[in-house]
Amino acid sequence: MRTIREMLGNDEKVWVYLNSEDTWKQFVNMAVAEGFHFGDLPVERWFFGYVIAVHSNSDMGHLPLFVWCRSFSPDVESCPRKVDFLSFVNDTEDFICIVSHFTTGIVNI
Repeated sequence: MRTIREMLGNDEKVWVYLNSEDTWKQFVNMAVAEGFHFGDLPVERWFFGYVIAVHSNSDMGHLPLFVWCRSFSPDVESCPRKVDFLSFVNDTEDFICIVSHFTTGIVNI
């Protein structure tokens, strides 16, 4: 199985898509084992998020879904590499996200 450090490669950061809370738990277990952290928060205070920014200095943080979804727009020129975590750890060759996995809409109130 691949590691989070392998996922980073030589990049300063990657954005990681997590499709479920079960996938989140797998990610957290790997992150703890590899020495990653959410600032000074203890692991029991980490909470599920669909997209996590992982930095080469071992820091991580939640990425707003708006930023994630917007990053797939054709007018956005450069973003960190976007990785589907489950595909990556399962050794799937095409683990780079080319779609956001989320749909949006405007609601009139």
